[in-house]
Amino acid sequence: MLVGDTPQEAEALVASASQKEMTITWHCKLGHMSERGLKILVERNLIPGLKLVNLPFCEHCVTSKQHRLMFGRSTAQSKHILELIHFDVWESPEMSLGGAKYLV
Repeated sequence: MLVGDTPQEAEALVASASQKEMTITWHCKLGHMSERGLKILVERNLIPGLKLVNLPFCEHCVTSKQHRLMFGRSTAQSKHILELIHFDVWESPEMSLGGAKYLV
């Protein structure tokens, strides 16, 4: 039997990463949270080891905020509930562990 503690992911991260690397990592882990949001979490001591938040340029954030063209007008009409459904489909650049490439 082994006796000991397993370090939590955040604690291991604190030991090995700079403040800039930690900021980027938490920014990504928290769904690309804004710099303001990260600062609020740091003020409340909710992110272990992160003391200074200075978020660098994030290409993913800029790309996701780009405006897209509107869809054309649909002429389809439904007569029953849920007969016609509109939704977004997102294609991932990476294959998931289960082999999926799309997200609805």
